[in-house]
Amino acid sequence: MFSAQEIYILRKENRLLKTANTKLKTSHFNQKIRADRLEEENKKLQEELKKTRDELEKMRKQRDTYKGMIFKPGVSKVIIITGEKKKLGGQLGHSGVSRTVPEKIDKQVRIFLKHCPDCNSILKRSDTFETHNVEDIPNFETLNSIVTRYKSERQWCNRCHKEVVGKPVMVIPHSKLGLNFIIQILIFKYVCRMSLEILVETLHQTYGIRVSEGGIIDILKRTKNYLGEDYGQLLKAIRSSPIKHADETGWRIAGINGWLWAFLTKSEVYYTIEETRGGGVAKAVLEDSKETDVLVRDDYAGYKNLKMKHQSCLAHLLRKSREEAEQNKASKQIQKLHLELKQMYQDLSEIISEPFNGVIRKLAYQHYSCHIQEIIDTNFRAKDARRIQTRIKNQGTNLLTALLHDGVPLTNNAAERSIRPAVVVRKISGGSRSNEGAETFAVNMSIIQTIKMRNQLLIPTLQQLLLKGATGKY
Repeated sequence: MFSAQEIYILRKENRLLKTANTKLKTSHFNQKIRADRLEEENKKLQEELKKTRDELEKMRKQRDTYKGMIFKPGVSKVIIITGEKKKLGGQLGHSGVSRTVPEKIDKQVRIFLKHCPDCNSILKRSDTFETHNVEDIPNFETLNSIVTRYKSERQWCNRCHKEVVGKPVMVIPHSKLGLNFIIQILIFKYVCRMSLEILVETLHQTYGIRVSEGGIIDILKRTKNYLGEDYGQLLKAIRSSPIKHADETGWRIAGINGWLWAFLTKSEVYYTIEETRGGGVAKAVLEDSKETDVLVRDDYAGYKNLKMKHQSCLAHLLRKSREEAEQNKASKQIQKLHLELKQMYQDLSEIISEPFNGVIRKLAYQHYSCHIQEIIDTNFRAKDARRIQTRIKNQGTNLLTALLHDGVPLTNNAAERSIRPAVVVRKISGGSRSNEGAETFAVNMSIIQTIKMRNQLLIPTLQQLLLKGATGKY
């Protein structure tokens, strides 16, 4: 048995233990709440961290894309925004677009069934239709050549006292091949850019007409003569235009390095193939141009002494600065300079896109002239930055001429696009076999590319020009 004193002590200890137990339970409960709160906060932080990492990854992809974005073909704009390739198919919310119904229906075919395809029961004819329009080319069996013999009567005029003979219409005098066939050769050669070997085979397989490679070369030379007068008119149009572009690319003549030059306006392009890249070529082509005319060109020094206003291609400068900035050992100075040039180009593009305002354009010209001068005066230590600085110094305010003249672009992209067809032909043929072949290419290509630039119908326009040029040239 416990004494009263012991029972009192035990009860007191029990009360103390209960109090301690209550405190421990309270503390445990508080710790559990705190742990739950920390776990919830940790979960939120993990989600925010994942979101931040995803955004960082998108920014990294965006940075990599921007490195090659300035005028680099084949870069999808969608990658910049999402970092992912655009899914195939139409965009959400866009209405579908299908081929329009032709206004002229050349042939109608009525289709009906005699028996049901499912149960084979006899069907009655109907007055309701399901229509389906098909545009096609004639059957290849009908594309064989048509041989026409023109028998022109030799008639006597009593008044003139001489013999007269009628001439066939839509026929090139003394040509054994028809006008349409000659035009098809021009299209295959200069639009489809076929080699002579493939052209010969295609003509035979499509139309059943055999022509040798030498025969095609002779036809192309004759079309060059027929189109020579119009080729000269293109040169006059280039010279008289207030805004003109120029560019050049390599072209071999009989295995010797030469140069193909392209001069163009908004509606004409003039090619000439020369043995030299010297400035005398541009001077001869652009003679009689006014001092107020604007020549859009790259930084090639051969154009420098031409007495007219110059707009140096900003895209060309940006490509060079980008190449320097993307090098593994690129300096921070060139990277910063490249970003400045990109920003300047974006600002200038926005100004150029607005309707012409002389006051605003002059203020912008003064502002960016000062900015260019600051770049020229900067003491760059890095060699890569100095190389771009030298290019800017050589061009100076020629980079800003477009600000002062309405309709003048900041870049020479139009001229670069105009020489791409010639570059494709060069890759196929390697150039021209002779000086006459080079002249033939320049004349025929100039006429065809001009027709395309003017959005004219190629075949009827060539028919008109060839018939006009062939008069008296046989």
